Amino acid sequence: MSYTVEALSPELAFGCQLTGLRHEDVTSPAVREELLRLWIDKGLIVFRGCEVTPAFQIELSEIFGPCVIHPVPEVRHPENEKLNRLVSNPKGDDEDVIEVNGVVGCGWVPWHKDIVFTDRINHGGILRATKIASTGGETGYLDQIDAYDRLPDAMKERIADLELVYQFTVIDASPFYASEKVRYVHVGANMRSMYKHAAERFPPVVHPLVFTQPETGRKALNYSPLFAQYVLGMDRAESDALLCSLSDHLWSSPAYFHKWHPDEMVLWDNWRMLHRVTPAPYEEVRIVERTTITGDYGLGRKLDQVVAATA
Repeated sequence: MSYTVEALSPELAFGCQLTGLRHEDVTSPAVREELLRLWIDKGLIVFRGCEVTPAFQIELSEIFGPCVIHPVPEVRHPENEKLNRLVSNPKGDDEDVIEVNGVVGCGWVPWHKDIVFTDRINHGGILRATKIASTGGETGYLDQIDAYDRLPDAMKERIADLELVYQFTVIDASPFYASEKVRYVHVGANMRSMYKHAAERFPPVVHPLVFTQPETGRKALNYSPLFAQYVLGMDRAESDALLCSLSDHLWSSPAYFHKWHPDEMVLWDNWRMLHRVTPAPYEEVRIVERTTITGDYGLGRKLDQVVAATA
């Protein structure tokens, strides 16, 4: 085998970096088994010095599960349905322009799980940058197994059987989504289209607040601050206070921020990891492409199904 594996950081309880992976490696059953084991164990794999092409990105992704078409049409790649293409381009109407802590930039996204606003959460994805900003535009990752382990026992007991309602809404409509001071200067055409069709495409869904990783029995704080609405069946004021407390806990948890280089890709387990994007300079173009690896942990439900079952 031509590649090497080492810890991502001695200060982090998650993640590893894998250097020098090639197409001939991933044709080996032993390599594929090792990659699956690392993914489950570490939650995040940074591939460095590897082949970085759309074909290899898809081939590598499909070790972990079939690539599926993203449910939001606005983010799909125009030439390959197995890829999403996210562009920060200040020269057109497509881009969101956001002021974060007084600095205007593009491409900012707060901590979240992908597609948590549906009842089937995809299992992961592989991300690569095809055009890199000079500063910013970093992708952050936070492990919710580690975050759960850091909770006080009393909080673990309190949230053990709780469920959260999620819905695709205007990002800054939630009080839980960001620790920064955020102001939208301009909402781009793609995002306006997403908001326009959100209610018909994505009715409210319910997910448990704690998730147990089936392969290991480890528990994860199954909480996406972005898109979270309220705790099912809880008084709204109590729910808001609890979710704000959990958000504060997440924001203080150890995180990894990936500074992009052209020969890198990042794989993450979407069932346990949160991710985010730091703002890039307004005057620059940033492009990233990613896969959506299918999967369903079988715990999500549409809210109307929950209400009907309890009526």
